[in-house]
Amino acid sequence: MKEETLKALKSHSNRSKARLSSMMNLPIEHCAQGCEIVDTQGKTYLDCGGFGVFILGHRHPEVIHSVTEQLNMLPMSSRTLVNDTLAIASQKLADFSPASLEYTFFTNSGAESTELALKLARANGCNKIIALTGSYHGKTLGALSVTHREAFRAPFEPLFDDVIFIERDDMTALSSCFENSQDTYAVILEPVQGEGGVYPLSVEFVRLVSELCKENNGLFIADEIQSGLARTGYDWAIEAYQVTPDIMLVGKGLSGGVIPCAAVVATAAAFEPLNKDFMLHSSTFGGSPIALAAAIKTLEILARDNISAKAKAIGDAIIENLTPLAEPAGIIVRGKGLLIGLDAQTPARAGQLTLSLLQHNIITSHSLSNATTVRLTPSALLSLSQIEQLTTACAAAFSSLTAMEQTS
Repeated sequence: MKEETLKALKSHSNRSKARLSSMMNLPIEHCAQGCEIVDTQGKTYLDCGGFGVFILGHRHPEVIHSVTEQLNMLPMSSRTLVNDTLAIASQKLADFSPASLEYTFFTNSGAESTELALKLARANGCNKIIALTGSYHGKTLGALSVTHREAFRAPFEPLFDDVIFIERDDMTALSSCFENSQDTYAVILEPVQGEGGVYPLSVEFVRLVSELCKENNGLFIADEIQSGLARTGYDWAIEAYQVTPDIMLVGKGLSGGVIPCAAVVATAAAFEPLNKDFMLHSSTFGGSPIALAAAIKTLEILARDNISAKAKAIGDAIIENLTPLAEPAGIIVRGKGLLIGLDAQTPARAGQLTLSLLQHNIITSHSLSNATTVRLTPSALLSLSQIEQLTTACAAAFSSLTAMEQTS
C-alpha cells in the first residue's frame, strides 16, 4: 500500500515531495482524534506539528457536531440569498477580536488573507509596504512579496517592487522609513514570527510601528494567522503589546482543525473601501456555511474553556521541562505559549532532531523560513501524561543527537 501511494504521489502529485517522504520513510496517516494521529500500521503519534492548526486537537466532538449539522442542512452558500451563518460568524469573530476590529472578510487560507490585506492597504492609499526579515506571510504572489526567504522568492521574481524589508526589532530602520518621506506606508508583521524560527518581536518595536502608522496615515497589519487564537497564551499575540492593529490576519486554528477557514478582521476605517463597494473583492468558497459553522463553534470553545490560559500553562511547562535537557545538546528553546522553537543551530541537526522525535512517536513542524529550527505546536488539550511523553521523547532525541556527534 505504501509503495503504491508513493508511486501515485510521485507520478501525479509532486515528485520532490514524494522522494523526500520515501527517503525519510514517513508513515501514512490514517485517522486522528484529540492530540494523536494513528498511521496505517496502527502506530500512534503525539501530534505536536500541524503548523499551528490543531489548537483544539483533531476532530473536537463539538466542532464535528456543528459541521455535521451544517453539512446536512446547507454546506455551501448560493452567493445570492442572505447567508445567516456569515452574519453570526462575523459577529462572533469581531467580539473575540481586539476592540475596534469590527469588520470581517472570511477566506479559505492565510495567504488569501494576506492578499486581501495588501489590497486594502493599496485601497487606503498606502503605496509602500514595510515587511520584516524572517517574515512568512504565504506563497501567493502578493503574499510572497512580503515573505522574506529568498529561496521562495527567487523563482518568481520580479515580485511587487513597493516592498521594503527591514531587520526585525530595528527601530532606527523603521523610523528612517517614515522620516521626511512622501510615501504612505503599511507595515505587516507577525507579533511572534513562526516560520522564521519562533522569534517574538520586542514590545518597543511593535509599539513604535503602531505609533508611526497612526501619525503618518499608514496601516498596521498584524499577521496572527499562526500566533493568534490562543496559540501564544493570549487570545491574540498582539495583546501582549497593548496595541491594536488596523488589520489583523486570522487562520490556522479558526475552524478547530476541521475544515479550511481564515479571515481578515479590520477597523471600520481600514475596511471602508469594501464597505463602499463589496464587489471589489470576492471569493466563491470563502465564508462557506460549513466552514463558518466550524469557526463559530471554535470561537465559542476558545472563550468558554479559556483555551489561551491553558496554552500558556502548558507551554510554560514544556519550555521549563525542555530547556535544561536541551542545553547540553546545544539546542536553544524559545517560544510563547504553544508556539515553541527548538533551534538546533544547523539545518542538518534540525533534520536529525525531526527524524529522532518521529522515531519516538512525536510529530513536529519544520520552519519554512528558518531551516535550523524545529517547531512544537501542540494542542492546548494535552494531558499531563502527554506532556510527560513529549518531555521523555525530547530528552531521548537530544541525547541521541549528542551521542551521534560524539561518535562521528
